[in-house]
Amino acid sequence: MTPWDGVHEFVHVVDIGSFTRAAEVLGVSKSFISKQVTDLENRLGVRLLQRTTRQVSLTPEGDVFYQHCKEMIAVYERARAQVGEMQEKPTGVLRIALNNAYGVEFMATAVAEFARIYDKLVVEVSTSLHDADLVGDSYDVTIRYGALEDSSLFARPIGHQSFCLCATPDYFEAHGMPRNLADLKEHNCLTGQSGYWQFNSGAGTVKTRVQGTWKCDDGMAILAAARSGLGLAQLPVVFIRKELQTGQLVGVEGDWSYYDRDVWAVYGHKQNLSLKVQLFLEFLTTRFERAHQRPKRFHLPPDWKNMD
Repeated sequence: MTPWDGVHEFVHVVDIGSFTRAAEVLGVSKSFISKQVTDLENRLGVRLLQRTTRQVSLTPEGDVFYQHCKEMIAVYERARAQVGEMQEKPTGVLRIALNNAYGVEFMATAVAEFARIYDKLVVEVSTSLHDADLVGDSYDVTIRYGALEDSSLFARPIGHQSFCLCATPDYFEAHGMPRNLADLKEHNCLTGQSGYWQFNSGAGTVKTRVQGTWKCDDGMAILAAARSGLGLAQLPVVFIRKELQTGQLVGVEGDWSYYDRDVWAVYGHKQNLSLKVQLFLEFLTTRFERAHQRPKRFHLPPDWKNMD
């Protein structure tokens, strides 16, 4: 039993003026209505209604209680209407966490497109070099990459992040282009602190330790080192698309040199998902192709050895 039991029935009896007709409207028996109202009176310790064979009237205490009940019902109806409106056109705040290990321009651009479409939303974007705590930090959605470890959360695949090996033309002219994983030991590999790269394989992925004179977990720093001609880098295709298009960086040939990892939109619960989160998830899944990303200009230009 809750404090609200009987309130609905009490208000109907007063509004209609009859236990019998209130029961008909609510689709229950007259005895059920009578018991609900009696139990309510017992909990309050006052008589709310004067009952006769011909009519039902409010006691002074009942009149005060009835007025408050009507106010509460009005508040509820306004809240329900507001929630319904939010479900038709999302409003409020949408909190999104992005992993910044390889820059956020690509994903942040997509989030900005969504915000432009739904301009009544306030979009708060947080970036970090590590995966955010979805529940602890009260985010609506976080974007994560690769294998997911937390099975208590829900996730929707939205595409792939494809990595390729790249370096400047001058670096390849001086050191040659690797033809397989074994050749990587001959190169100065620009890596994160782990010192590992991953590649596609028939079994899923293969993890390879590489050596180099530059270690940093920030993708922008790795890109800067690669652009300077310091060594060979493994970076997402979308992260270096401008450099690949201009020829400032060129990619290593061969399917062996790719690494494709899943991109996930992670959220906390599945039932009664708010409209803003539903729309954002739908936007992401249609915005990104499920195909692996490959640069348009991937091979060295024919005259790369003669480039200035």
